Amino acid sequence: MNGYNFTDRVRKVLQMAREEATRLHHEYVGTEHILLGILHEGDGVAATVLTNLHVDFEKVTAAVKSIVKEGKNDARSPDLPYTSRAKKILEFSMSEAHELDHAYVGTEHLLLGVLREEKGIGAQALRDVGVTLETARAEVLRLLGTVDPSTNAQLRAPAHIDQRFKAVIALLELHRLRFGAYPDSLKDLQFLAPYDQASLQSVRYEKLPDGYALDIITPKGEKPGLSYPADFWKGLGIRRTNVDRSGA
Repeated sequence: MNGYNFTDRVRKVLQMAREEATRLHHEYVGTEHILLGILHEGDGVAATVLTNLHVDFEKVTAAVKSIVKEGKNDARSPDLPYTSRAKKILEFSMSEAHELDHAYVGTEHLLLGVLREEKGIGAQALRDVGVTLETARAEVLRLLGTVDPSTNAQLRAPAHIDQRFKAVIALLELHRLRFGAYPDSLKDLQFLAPYDQASLQSVRYEKLPDGYALDIITPKGEKPGLSYPADFWKGLGIRRTNVDRSGA
């Protein structure tokens, strides 16, 4: 698995996905079955994300089953093949784990993988109830800043959010040094690494006449839980942010 460990919950979700495919008499495991597995597992970080986004699990399950037709496969094979889109979900989930600097793939990464495979039935069913990749990722980031995804124990500091916020600041300040002005949008930033792309997706940027505004995306507008001393802000072009500047 390219150096990544799938958590027991993810393995359970994938087993449930195979069971759903068998129950529907399908000869394959598709994106819809993976989503059904996430919904039926019900206890992982992915389920918590969907619950926090006010998703009705029974409604989505019914919607998926209304889209897919029951097949004619009566064999109960434990080795049903994944469709190409389902395989992409697994690849995307590993990519999400890598971008978060995690050595494991959890249900939260799997959920983001479902949403990244935009043409799959799984992503379609989630979009139909208002769940987008952006809102789900924001809630994942919020949860992972406060909750250990393997134990649900409370964590003290959202370290990866801190790293991403600082990474975006560095990119913006470097752009100003190179080109004499801050970018009009984050799309104008150049020479980005994969981790930089993940960092840009976790913030909201606005160019201002005398600098810029930079907020960490949170699903309900709450404070992101970061705070920096006054010296941190010296020399930076940040004029507005939802990060605590009480020491500034």
